[in-house]
Amino acid sequence: MIYKELGATGKKVSAIGFGGMRFDPEAYLKGDYDSPAAVALRAYELGVNYFDTAPGYCDDHSEKIIGHALKQMPQKPYISTKCGLWMAQTAGEARRCLEKSLSRLGIDRVTFYNMWCIKSMDAYRQFIQKGGVYEGMARARDEGLIEHICCTVHADSKTIRAIAEDGLVDSVMLGYNALNFAYRREGIAACYDKGIGTVVMNPLGGGVIPSHPKLFDFIKTNPNQSIADAALRFLIGQPEVSVALPGIGTIREAEENCAAAENAVPITRETLDRMSAKLTKELNTLCTSCAYCDACPEGGPVVQLMHAYNEYMLAGSSLDAARERLAMHWFLSAETAKACTRCGVCEKLCTQKLPIIERLGLFERL
Repeated sequence: MIYKELGATGKKVSAIGFGGMRFDPEAYLKGDYDSPAAVALRAYELGVNYFDTAPGYCDDHSEKIIGHALKQMPQKPYISTKCGLWMAQTAGEARRCLEKSLSRLGIDRVTFYNMWCIKSMDAYRQFIQKGGVYEGMARARDEGLIEHICCTVHADSKTIRAIAEDGLVDSVMLGYNALNFAYRREGIAACYDKGIGTVVMNPLGGGVIPSHPKLFDFIKTNPNQSIADAALRFLIGQPEVSVALPGIGTIREAEENCAAAENAVPITRETLDRMSAKLTKELNTLCTSCAYCDACPEGGPVVQLMHAYNEYMLAGSSLDAARERLAMHWFLSAETAKACTRCGVCEKLCTQKLPIIERLGLFERL
């Protein structure tokens, strides 16, 4: 395992982190925490020392599963968890959220506590306002309950740069991968220049990258390697990236992902510039399948429809590709899009600010 400095925190973190949002529901919904914890334990054995979780992940079981695994680890790894504005608005509410996470995890201190899901500067300002969540985190840090205050950001590079320049956080977690790197490099560079660690989530682009190996063949350094392996090595090789954070749900995934951190080759800025030329602006607008939009009041399958729209774009505006994705992968028809009442709930939740309602109009043509 390769270990890298996480900004100016003084922490050396594994280049591959453990994203605790993909545990098997068939196990944990039956009260079986041993099976999913075994996945985390295998990652730990392979050298992973950065474990990320959050309230709500895996039907609100993730923190408990990670806590169950921690009991069996000889040395405690670094733990990252989160608090969002929908969970807390005040310093006191943030403190209660932290205490709940500490209890579930069975630990006395969280290494990295994140202001969760910052989509805009307005949201960031709400976090840091007087008496707000950040103030509660700062107090907890002074008491030794938190080591580092961090944030997760779902916004453009301009917003990321502004947060970095504010200097209030020690690390930033953001979506960054071979799909969108040409348009997110400015934000990554701003964090690096300010000594702020960078953790990159969604390293496989929500499955888009491994699903389209020919499109992303340019990131391979070895003709025999898989695109998933190449996508992770592509991130690990960048000095600005401290941790690549895939969601890991099985022991096999843990082993495959950790293998990418063996003998990773550094990637130069010149190489990135060359790779950038392979991308188009349209790729930056693909849905990354974060599933935050999955809250349709009418029960519409927004995530699945957006997956199908991805195929429409990747296949050169092919209606047949969208139709096939819906039918063959999700067993759905375009009729499901008619549930949309244009209420806008999904667009408000979209971390990429995509025009979901407009895109759903495509399915009226199928």
